Amino acid sequence: MFDSVRGIYCAIRRPNLEDLDTITRWLDDPYLNSTVFDSSTFVNGAQEQAMTWLEQNATVYGADNLLGLVCSVKSGKPIGMVWFNNIDWKSRTADLRYLVGEAEYRTSVFGPEIALLSLQMAFNVMNLHKIFGYVLSGNENSMSLAEFGGIKEGVLKNYVRVGDGWNDYHLYAMFSDDFRAFLQKHKDGVLRRHFKKGLF
Repeated sequence: MFDSVRGIYCAIRRPNLEDLDTITRWLDDPYLNSTVFDSSTFVNGAQEQAMTWLEQNATVYGADNLLGLVCSVKSGKPIGMVWFNNIDWKSRTADLRYLVGEAEYRTSVFGPEIALLSLQMAFNVMNLHKIFGYVLSGNENSMSLAEFGGIKEGVLKNYVRVGDGWNDYHLYAMFSDDFRAFLQKHKDGVLRRHFKKGLF
């Protein structure tokens, strides 16, 4: 399933047990805890959560959750992950999340391509109809990226516990038709290198 999802800078592959320590480190990362998620919600800790994800990921088709590891095309090094939660195969919807785990790859190149590959996987590989995702208030880079191609559907006020306080989740969505239109709109612009290489 993951082999067909490759960009200019990143590729998505299936994670394995050798990736456990890397994923655990990302889940414990203070920066990611303030911008992507709050690891205090992991009842048994980050390593146990990572192991649970790997076990759930053993069944690719028909599972409710799917995890992919994002690697640098140049080095092969794991740099982030993408995961689909609450997959409804009948309605063809899912909750999409992704992160850039390695700090040196949090640039204007890798984050957008991970988002793009995630959408490609959702619509062209998994054949989903709609994906939605949540962005924490304060994560301006992710909000800008989500608004570049997605539709803002609402805000969940004081929805997630972060440290000693609460934060809002901004809900974004995209439909498969919107993704196809997005590709056509940008094929001669920001996506021209992807089209030239035959990635779309």
